[in-house]
Amino acid sequence: MALEIERKFLVHKALLPELRDGIPIIQGYLSEKPSVRFRIIGSEVILGIKKYYAGGNRFELETPRKEITEQEREQLVMLAVSPPVSKIRHNVEFESLIWEIDVYQGENSGLITVDVELPHPDYPLVFPKWVDESKEITDNSSYSNINLGRHPLAQWN
Repeated sequence: MALEIERKFLVHKALLPELRDGIPIIQGYLSEKPSVRFRIIGSEVILGIKKYYAGGNRFELETPRKEITEQEREQLVMLAVSPPVSKIRHNVEFESLIWEIDVYQGENSGLITVDVELPHPDYPLVFPKWVDESKEITDNSSYSNINLGRHPLAQWN
């Protein structure tokens, strides 16, 4: 079983490194439980299936990238169980880990999160100065992409 250990945080925006060469992603969901996600990156799609456990652990299976047509892209967006979210992903290496910084667009503009995948549960995590380690959102469902589609940041008080 492909078990992943991932943690998610908010960032100190003023301390972020210069972000360039990001990858625009449209992310939507075809099912919530189990989580069946699509990510549209340019003219390609990746499907992912996830089952979540406590503490950021999860089973995840992803398909290889597949070229899709504009019609298939539109169909996926229409089939989504909640409005897809748009974000720009930047990968930053720090202390031999890849930190995925997501800069959200559209109705979630202003939100920036960072995910890091750990090699094992007891991995000694060293934080870059731009990660707000006091604001871990790993288990906060408000920040899940499916819920950001349903209740975007622009609707928060």
